[in-house]
Amino acid sequence: MTRLLIAFLLFFQVGVAYSHDGRPVYLEVNQLSDTEYELAWRIPSTIEPMNLPAIYLEGACNEKKALSVTTGLLGKRLYECVERDVPLQIGLYFPRTNPSLSSIVRIERNGFPFRFLHAGPGVTVIKIPSSINDNSLFSEYGKLGVAHILGGYDHLLFLLCVVWLAFTFKRILLAVTGFTIAHSITLGLAALGIVTPAIEPTEALIALSIIFVAAELARQKRASLTWRYPVAVSSVFGLLHGFGFASVLKEIGLPNNDALMALFAFNLGVEAGQLLFIVALIVLLWSVQKASADKFDLSGPSSQRLSGYVAGIFATFWFFERLATFG
Repeated sequence: MTRLLIAFLLFFQVGVAYSHDGRPVYLEVNQLSDTEYELAWRIPSTIEPMNLPAIYLEGACNEKKALSVTTGLLGKRLYECVERDVPLQIGLYFPRTNPSLSSIVRIERNGFPFRFLHAGPGVTVIKIPSSINDNSLFSEYGKLGVAHILGGYDHLLFLLCVVWLAFTFKRILLAVTGFTIAHSITLGLAALGIVTPAIEPTEALIALSIIFVAAELARQKRASLTWRYPVAVSSVFGLLHGFGFASVLKEIGLPNNDALMALFAFNLGVEAGQLLFIVALIVLLWSVQKASADKFDLSGPSSQRLSGYVAGIFATFWFFERLATFG
């Protein structure tokens, strides 16, 4: 049990302070003429004001002028790039520390449809290829979905608690399916602008959803609705988590002409990352059980009560941290 607890703590401690720092930097490169390019960017609000990056288009390019911006998180510049044979790249230079954010880049060359590419966490020099294949929008938004769920420690912690409540294969399958259907509905509604919940209260309520499930694990009242039907809990709170998933799309936006495709790809990426996490979790639990020669009962009251206390500590920290952002 000690080894399991240590693994649990190590997995989540990196996300205690900022459970949503996986939001990417969004960049656009638009070719306006043979030699003119427009570079625009949107920086996620999680970046500290003193650490906002300087962003440049590089490669035999001269800045013509800085275009109007609305806040310190948004920017736009006009460049003239005379030498066509010199490859273009985007440089991001953080004055303090590199926050290791991913970047998603929308590229539109003169006479060609726009395409997307994705740069992994910590990449500060993004090379612009001369051509990008037609499936880039689907693949890049899919990668963004995977990165978001695997970096969203609050979502993963909620799933972990639900899996621990369900524990048998059938109950886990039902609970995860309910969670998937529910968050897909609200993700779509929010991303398409049909429903527009406030981000800060939503994030605080997501933390509360973890506290609720963690408390159920700690109390061990197995006659309760939560214990008997974990699918009900995962479905109800899944609606809330869908709004949380949508917040990352609100940060970068959806392409005007392919919004549904990008939304579908992002959601598919979320499901793929969620499946990877659950499979890894089940393998870990099985390995601990076998390594102990079935000495530890991971579905027993003491094991579940301990996991409930640990999860509740993290979720409570997040809840009060998010309350502090109201204003």
